[in-house]
Amino acid sequence: MKMHRRRLLALAGLAAAGLAQAQEIPPPVVGAPKILEALNPKDVVLDNPGAPGSSRPPRRDPAISLQVQFGFDSAELMLQGKRQLDELALALNDKALAVSGFELGGHTDKVGDAAYNVRLSMDRANAVRAYLIDMHGIAAQRLQAIGFGYARLADPSRPTAAVNRRVEVRRVSGMRPAPSTNRPANAPTPSPSDRLVPTPR
Repeated sequence: MKMHRRRLLALAGLAAAGLAQAQEIPPPVVGAPKILEALNPKDVVLDNPGAPGSSRPPRRDPAISLQVQFGFDSAELMLQGKRQLDELALALNDKALAVSGFELGGHTDKVGDAAYNVRLSMDRANAVRAYLIDMHGIAAQRLQAIGFGYARLADPSRPTAAVNRRVEVRRVSGMRPAPSTNRPANAPTPSPSDRLVPTPR
């Protein structure tokens, strides 16, 4: 009886969250210039600061959190989400970022259990990655999807708020540019080490 009641309460909570999300005003779209400024700040050099012998302290890789709208309880991109990713793609294709790699971190609010939200956030991060690759031709090697669930709430004081449902785009240091597709016909075939791969941490 108690188990049945818990399930009913959980379903009621999900239904209430779905109704609340459906009534929310779509978040504003962040433009490509602002994304580019966040991911390519002029005072940050991605050359392993904080390494032995370096005078600079360690710094976090440049990042920006974007509210990308999905359908409730799904990884289906809504119109606002697609428009936001179109702006993100413009920034990622800018010459200042064209050879950089990026982590696409999916985050959820705190509705439902932890394991479910990790899966949902991973599905959404993969949906973002697929959209950028399929619709904007961004090289797959440049993008790494990861799901955090609700482990890193943007606003812990409001765990079910919309601000927690987001995609964090982080420029990853230690990435190498993908080989050019315009190399001469007699040029040697690039080795796997020439591809964009994350540096082990």
